[in-house]
Amino acid sequence: MPKKDSWKEEAWEILLKKKWDKRPKGVDVVEYDKSDLEPILSKYTKSGQGEIRIFHSSSKHVNAVQKRGIVKIPISRSSWKIVKSPPGIDFQEPTVGGIFKIKNELTEGMLAGIKETLALNSNPGETTLLAIANHAGIISDFYSLSENGVLFTGGRQKADIHLIVGGKSVDMTKAQIEIDGGFEWPETVVIVEMKSSFTQTKFDVNQALLPMLKWKKLLQNKKVHSLVLLAVTNKIGVEYWAYDLIEDTSESSIGMSVSKSKKYILQVK
Repeated sequence: MPKKDSWKEEAWEILLKKKWDKRPKGVDVVEYDKSDLEPILSKYTKSGQGEIRIFHSSSKHVNAVQKRGIVKIPISRSSWKIVKSPPGIDFQEPTVGGIFKIKNELTEGMLAGIKETLALNSNPGETTLLAIANHAGIISDFYSLSENGVLFTGGRQKADIHLIVGGKSVDMTKAQIEIDGGFEWPETVVIVEMKSSFTQTKFDVNQALLPMLKWKKLLQNKKVHSLVLLAVTNKIGVEYWAYDLIEDTSESSIGMSVSKSKKYILQVK
């Protein structure tokens, strides 16, 4: 019986054999665009399998990509670069923190959403989890800020940056990024990547790095943090694991590492 998504693996294998495996010696960055994909995609026409999105969604889960130790970086809506992967981030369970005394009582809607998911043995959506984290004071506590931040950005937007990869400047001004939420204080900005699971074995560093670099460029007068929040509901409420990520170029020009972490448990009655 063929493997699930074997057609996707095959398509990626064809592309990488042509573009990555045959690159000149010493070259660590290669580019491909929509014209490279069209001949490959023409082979897959059933059940929508010929869509271009197979090459730019969830590629970190594709074995053909993983075994080569590479990652793709969007340059525009129709072009990408392939580079060597930065070291993965190990989101270990925080050793500090615990039951958290919330700064603001949760709203009726927040409580209803949590209780519903507890009954269904599932998690609230990431938007709900992020709203609760800010309202309850988790984000401000983590960064020792006196009050909650103001949500000022989120959703899809242009990266509008140049990224140094392998000693070369990569123009990413037209590349798209997506931000779960950005919160602002008088002297501080926190860009948040929200995940509704503690298991993050395939975390894409670019999800945290690119938004942080964009807003560092735009708000040079403020301290810009990159925060990853992992959260799940449990028998007593919602548990969050918070991680501050910083740039780490010791092994990769596009690497990040955890500078601090903390656990927050919100009790819901």
